[in-house]
Formats: sequence, structure tokens, C-alpha cells
Amino acid sequence: MIQARFGLKGLPFAKSIATRDLYQWPGLEELTARLEMAKSSRGVMLLTGDPGLGKTVAVRKFVESLNSEHYVCCYLPLATVTVLDAYGQLNRALGGTEVRSKSRMFEEIQRGVAQMTDRGKQPVIIFDEADLLKSAMFDELRILLNFEMDSRDPLLLILVGQPQLLAKLALRIHLPFRQRVAMRYRMPPMDEEQTCGYVNHHMMLVGRKQRLFTDEAMMQLFVQSGGVARVVGNLALTAMTEAALAGKDLVELEEVIVASKEVM
Repeated sequence: MIQARFGLKGLPFAKSIATRDLYQWPGLEELTARLEMAKSSRGVMLLTGDPGLGKTVAVRKFVESLNSEHYVCCYLPLATVTVLDAYGQLNRALGGTEVRSKSRMFEEIQRGVAQMTDRGKQPVIIFDEADLLKSAMFDELRILLNFEMDSRDPLLLILVGQPQLLAKLALRIHLPFRQRVAMRYRMPPMDEEQTCGYVNHHMMLVGRKQRLFTDEAMMQLFVQSGGVARVVGNLALTAMTEAALAGKDLVELEEVIVASKEVM
């Protein structure tokens, strides 16, 4: 309905957006630069931020940029598992032999990493939703990262999660792991100007060149969303639907207010 009403080629704010089409704003640009630095220095990187800011899609962009001849990416999205299950996920991702015991899995994982580095490939291991990792897992990761008597970092480990991850790691029991963190980045929300740019960018991606949201509607989108990309998209789509149902050619303040009552 909104496609026909507003002359769009598709639905905006799609989750399946190609990474080349991502809206480039300072928060994403800084994260991209930090990921590139982490790729060179290796070790552990923490990426945190509130839900909906675009952490995972930014990591997807980073993964797609990796040269498969030099990097092997292991993406592990299931964080609410036992240590043994996590070992199994990682071992399979690294192409290790299927074994049952924890000690054998540990050996397989370290062997797999060593073999990759011997072939000139660097493993990049990503734990998404890492704020849900059990406390015991941080000790296991610390031990896994001990290569050749702690003399080198053969891989890059990226932990992606909500701010609770920082609170969890701030506990004294996690001091040994925390000391291994080489880089941290907390992704911010967009400001008002960036939010407007984000909306206009997604409108252009689906073929809308003329403005669709009034200035008042755009400001309200920012106020209600707090600059969180996922919320901006949901509010904008709902407001567009309200405007289309009302037979309007522009999305006005009234539609955003109605949308905020439905979405928020």
C-alpha cells in the first residue's frame, strides 16, 4: 500500500539491506575504523551498544570485507549455551574433529587455530549477544586465548552485546579477562541530523527522491526514537502507513505521534 501511494520501488528499512547500501554516519564510520585496527592488532575487542543501533549489521559489513584467502570468520550467535556447547560450536566452526570431552575440544580448537595461522589465515571469532554469555565462559575464553605460553595473539575475538556486557565484565572475578581486552567501542545512537539523513537515505534506496516527511514529522521521529535506527525504521513505516490510509501525500507530525503510540 505505501509503495503504491508514495511511488516506492520496495519497502524501506529492510533487514536484508546490502552492506554497500548502509547509511554512512560517524558512529558507523568510527566502528569500521576500529574493526580494521582490531583486525591488525588481534586480541579481544568489545563492541557494545543499546539494541537496534546496528551493531550486528556493522559486523556483517566487516565480515564481508574480509579477504577469504587470509581470514576465516566464525560467527557464533547462540550465546545462551553451556561451556561445552560453546566449545562444540567453536570447534565445528573451525573445522575440528568431532569429540565429546571438553579437554579434547580445547585441544581441537587450539590445533585448528594453529593450523590456520600456519597456512597464513587469521581466525576471526565473533560472539553475538555476548552479554548473555555465562560467567564461566569468560574464563574459558581467556584460557583459549593463551597460545605458546601467552606469547602471541593468533586470532581476533569480537564480543558483541548490549551494555550489560560491560557491567558483567566490570566484576572483579573477570579482571583477568578484562585485562586482555585490547579495544572497546560503545556504539552511540544517531543525533537529529543523522536521523534525518538516515530516513532520507532509505527513501532514496527505494526510489523516493522528493521529501516524504515534513520537518515536524522528522523531528518527532528523532524525539520518539532517540536516534535508534531500528526504532526509527519501525516508526517511519507505521507513520507512512497511517498517512497512506488517510490519503495524504506527505507524512506529517500527526502520523508520527499515532505511530509512536503503536510502536513504542
